[in-house]
Amino acid sequence: MEKTKELDAFRKQIETIATHGVLSMSIALGLKLKLFDALAKVASEEEPKSARDVADAAGMKERYVQEWLNTMACASIIEMTESGDRYWIPKERINDLSSSHSHAMVAHQLFLPIFGRVFDQICQVFEKNGPLGMEYESYTDFYRVMDEVSHAKHKAKLISDFLPLTGLTDKLKSGAAVLDVGCGSGFHIFHLAEHFPNSNFTGVDVSLDAVMSARQTLSGERKDLHNAAFIHSDAGGMSEEWTEKFDWVTIFDACHDQQRPDLALKEVHRVLKPGGVFTMLEINGTSNPHTDRQEIGLLSAYLYGLSLFHCLPVGSNSKDALCLGTMWGTKRATEMLKSAGFTDIQVVPTPFFAVNVLYLCKKAM
Repeated sequence: MEKTKELDAFRKQIETIATHGVLSMSIALGLKLKLFDALAKVASEEEPKSARDVADAAGMKERYVQEWLNTMACASIIEMTESGDRYWIPKERINDLSSSHSHAMVAHQLFLPIFGRVFDQICQVFEKNGPLGMEYESYTDFYRVMDEVSHAKHKAKLISDFLPLTGLTDKLKSGAAVLDVGCGSGFHIFHLAEHFPNSNFTGVDVSLDAVMSARQTLSGERKDLHNAAFIHSDAGGMSEEWTEKFDWVTIFDACHDQQRPDLALKEVHRVLKPGGVFTMLEINGTSNPHTDRQEIGLLSAYLYGLSLFHCLPVGSNSKDALCLGTMWGTKRATEMLKSAGFTDIQVVPTPFFAVNVLYLCKKAM
């Protein structure tokens, strides 16, 4: 009897996982098509609106919008009337679900369609005689979504909470040379460059698509910034002219994506000025999945899953790759930093950035 109950519970768990998978894709659909925005614009608890009203506001077909609304309402993501034909978003949820100010974990739903597109290729890299990994460019829209996640996760706390941990605020105000390794589409560069006009900010990324996106933004909506630049470069082989050039080098959630993070960290050490600061924000893994599950619960499975579908494949795509994955952990990260030449290494908690930890390093004088 006990075994039967355990099996029933397991089957219910699988059912819940399947349900949540569909819901995640449906939330992503609502974000991309701005359906949440349309619903928030026209409806409220006092005046719930029909699928036709929402469809008209979004410029979409009513029948599809109705099915989406029903999906969201049955999941209690939004609310509906007892008649089942009028809908609204509770006021306290509107900001989290908006396309421009979504909560980081809401924005994370946008990764699921991307992973779906590479599903068959991931199957191939599993095979013994299959490809070693994946090219960055295989992940269409990944850097745009990562930019949205960074915006949702970091914008409110980057200057007020994160920066004071580095001890660099005054230096940035007076003028510093800053390098962001794995800059993606440039969110952190743009945000910092806006706040510190006397400093110069350079971003490097191995993805040409990401760099081109950042440059397009710089020449368009952020053409007011004259202290930012973006360069297509492998972090493991940066310009020889950069030796001891930068006051601050930073990596935001990107070291584990490197195929040779050991070489990238040695390059970081080389390009830092003596006394310069290196900050590396990474996932706070323990290097032990059993401990990860104990400490952060089901979220650990999500983080290993992100690694499975993106971070591990792009970080494994060469014969000499170290194949780290997202959850490489503090033990291995600290060892690699020491091997890169850093002796002053602090592991600093970042409660304002959930699941992250900061490695704060200073280069010897």
